[in-house]
Amino acid sequence: MKKKPNGLSPKKRFASRPGSGGGNGLRDPSSSMQTYWLKRQSEEINARYTDLYDFAPVAYVTMDRSGRIEEANLAAAQLFGVPRDRLIGMPFALFVWREDSPLFLHHLLRCRTSDGRTETELSLKNVRYEIIHAKLSSIAIREPLNGHVLFQSSIVDLTERVVAETALREKEFEVERIITETPFMLTRCTRDLRYRYVSRAYAEMLGHKQNDFAGKRIARVIGGKAFATIRPYVERVLLGETVSYEMMVPFKDAGPHFLSVTYVPDKNERGEVIGWIASMVDIGERKRAEERFRMAVEASPSGMVMIDQDRKITLVNSETERLFGYKRKELLGKSIYLLMPERFLGQIGMASKWRTSDAGSDLFALRKDGTKVPVEASLNPVKSEGKLFALVSILDITERKEAEAKLQGLNEKLERRVAERTYELNAANQELKSEMLRRKGLEGEILSVSDREQQRLGQELHDGLCQHLTAVAFMTRSIALRLRDHRVVDANDIEKVAELVNKAAIDTRNLSRALHRVDVDAAGLIVALQDLADREIWRTPCRLEAKPSFRIDDDAAAAHLYRIAREAVINANKHAEAREIVLRLERAGGEMVLRVIDDGVGLPKELKPQQGLGFHIMNYRAQLTGGRLEIDSPQNGGTRVSCYLPVHLPGSSKFPNDDQRAVTGDLTLRHLAGRGAANA
Repeated sequence: MKKKPNGLSPKKRFASRPGSGGGNGLRDPSSSMQTYWLKRQSEEINARYTDLYDFAPVAYVTMDRSGRIEEANLAAAQLFGVPRDRLIGMPFALFVWREDSPLFLHHLLRCRTSDGRTETELSLKNVRYEIIHAKLSSIAIREPLNGHVLFQSSIVDLTERVVAETALREKEFEVERIITETPFMLTRCTRDLRYRYVSRAYAEMLGHKQNDFAGKRIARVIGGKAFATIRPYVERVLLGETVSYEMMVPFKDAGPHFLSVTYVPDKNERGEVIGWIASMVDIGERKRAEERFRMAVEASPSGMVMIDQDRKITLVNSETERLFGYKRKELLGKSIYLLMPERFLGQIGMASKWRTSDAGSDLFALRKDGTKVPVEASLNPVKSEGKLFALVSILDITERKEAEAKLQGLNEKLERRVAERTYELNAANQELKSEMLRRKGLEGEILSVSDREQQRLGQELHDGLCQHLTAVAFMTRSIALRLRDHRVVDANDIEKVAELVNKAAIDTRNLSRALHRVDVDAAGLIVALQDLADREIWRTPCRLEAKPSFRIDDDAAAAHLYRIAREAVINANKHAEAREIVLRLERAGGEMVLRVIDDGVGLPKELKPQQGLGFHIMNYRAQLTGGRLEIDSPQNGGTRVSCYLPVHLPGSSKFPNDDQRAVTGDLTLRHLAGRGAANA
């Protein structure tokens, strides 16, 4: 053990007390042996004391007046989780929970002013900040050498007890809440017919406070008449029998109540009956509901029959008597098969579990005279007095059957009229389809005539005007050469004329190519569109954006797409007043899309493009390809013409795999690259 400030261990302080044989006084030889044995006995006693102190199962600490730890045993060090040599010299307040610090200070104050034992229950903590519920018991002792006052303290760990008490209090509180807040009425009574406690529901039923029942005689609380009613059952439960009953109990203050009661014997640990526990349920409302149910069944316009699980009739109404011709007493206790065929009950699963069911309107019930009557029946489960019953509703549908037969005749007549009218409509529809096909053919012919007319104009421009302008250019160049030799006029002017004429010839040739383009197919669509975008006849710059995902295999669809794009570009040049026109080929979802986008003035609100001839021509071409045409204005302004085509067009050729599509796309890109290099 670590030495204390006075330099003496507990063993040495014990050995140095007066009369213990210590000191340097002179002793005679006869007392020397006595002193030796006394000293040895003292050391042995001190050693035993030290062992008891160190290895005691209870934590011990010795504190000075300020609460600083002077001594501690191993149990204290283990309790706080601190080595004993570090524990000595630390303030005990460090191990006191903050909220209980005033209790510890008050404990020290009482130790200073009291000669007896001082005990305080407070919360401590170890180095892991785990709470320790403990009882601190201290007594003042005085050092024999210097006379200092120390407080010898034991620390009893009450954590398990506090936890158990807390759990017990919570359990008692839970039980109390269950007893007091339960919707059932509970009582516990002694053998001498007195209340021990009652539930709140029972007290409220009798109109008393819950605390008014303890120790009172049952007969005085509920009244002699009510006690006389229940006394036979009380005598049976006191004999050790569990008793249940339902009856009307006439309470003195609360009036009569129809109760369902169960008595259970209350026994002690020796098995002796010391009273009983009663649970009660007020079933007055249930009884009234059952009465209302019987009245509703009686007033029902259909026959109502209640059967039990053995399919025996337990209840019938007057309509059932009228419908079947039986008296009520003739049906009670009889099988339902007397009235209904067994097929009905088998159809709704009567043998397994009752459920709401409708057997339809194809049933026949049997009257007392043996005649059959068409009925509609349904079965529903009903619980009464803890037992399961089934309520069968039976409705006479004789009049309905007769009306259905008449309606069936009318329906057949109506079906014949509908069939005749349908034949006439089909004939008219065929005529309409023929007319639509004829008109569609005329529209196609109009487009074909338009294309042939453009082809004729292009051919004439190419063969006539272009050749004429070319001849003029040659003649002008010849004149320029002659004039240069004779130096009559400036030859640069003549050359400039030739240059302008050549340029006019090139523009005219480009225009004729645009009017005469008939070689557009699926493979050359991108090339044709690039040529369309690169023409110098446009006032607005035009460029082509072709995404790799775009692919079309149908030559006819490619030709229509080219003409739609050409019409849209021409309209944009004429009316858009844009800075740029973009031709875009891409794939959107499951469709191929051609877009012509400009950043011009956009569509006026009062203008409807669907009314123009150009829209009708482009829309018709889109429909011929199996697609659709849309014209709108993007959010950033301008106009956007979009033509959507399905990925696999009708009649299109499909590549067997993705590698061939990649090869085709690569060839198209190479073709475009070669054409661009040639133009450069």
